[in-house]
Amino acid sequence: MKEMNVAGLTPWGGLAGHSIDTADVIVAGIAYDGSAVYRKGAAQAPMRIRDLSAVMPPVTEDARPLDGLKVHDLGDLDAGADIETGWSDVADRLAGLPPSALLTVLGGDHCTAIATLAAQARRHPDLAVLWVDAHPDLCDFSRGGRWTCGCAMRRALEVSSIGPARVVIAGGRDYDPEELEFIRARGMLLVSASELAGDSGSARMVADALDGKSLHISFDIDALDPAFAPGTEIPSAGGLSTRQALDFLRIATAGSKLVGLDVVEVSPPFDHGDITTLAALKVIFEFWGLFWHGKR
Repeated sequence: MKEMNVAGLTPWGGLAGHSIDTADVIVAGIAYDGSAVYRKGAAQAPMRIRDLSAVMPPVTEDARPLDGLKVHDLGDLDAGADIETGWSDVADRLAGLPPSALLTVLGGDHCTAIATLAAQARRHPDLAVLWVDAHPDLCDFSRGGRWTCGCAMRRALEVSSIGPARVVIAGGRDYDPEELEFIRARGMLLVSASELAGDSGSARMVADALDGKSLHISFDIDALDPAFAPGTEIPSAGGLSTRQALDFLRIATAGSKLVGLDVVEVSPPFDHGDITTLAALKVIFEFWGLFWHGKR
């Protein structure tokens, strides 16, 4: 398979290159997949996403330009060999970024969200989270450890002190019984992929739950059906199309103050024709459009 030709094009649609202090959007990568127990490869995602970002036009799908949006790319932050000991250093670095900037983090496996959410809770004390994922990742112990991907949200909530009731889970379809018990006991809103597919009412229900809140979205690419995102650690049939996911994000975030996005579990070694990476980039650029045009 031939590589995509990006010769002569600049990363991030030409929007990057601004200073941290002036940036509207700050991008950071966490090239870590040490918590992946099924298939490694997500550590390669930040570099691949950056490389292919050059093909993205700085215009949203509804023909609104991103002119004036200033992007700064920090590069990758090192979580070390083990997220259990490495997350806090990454969180400290992210927490020190100007809170006025929209944070965009490129994972990595979903345990990279532990550092991201810990930082975001410090940058935005009123933080709410939309966890878009086929899996809630709420196990206390999964596949041999407490810091594996099946435990990602459980650990993130613990280290960030974000209340579970401030989290909405969307796109779910694979659950451990322990996770469902956790969700019910703590009053968390779970909206499954089957509820979201073709039903804008479910997206509006999410929007109502998040209305007026400072919102970070943690987007696991496996929320998409494997037909649209095969390059991921744990493909899960029955997911959203890319179209459904974009429509959901637009509706669900309508009343929120957007403060951050992390996109995780893109795994280039298992991708076909870069369609998973390009889907991730579409989510990122459309999210930037929602943020930028929502400010104006």
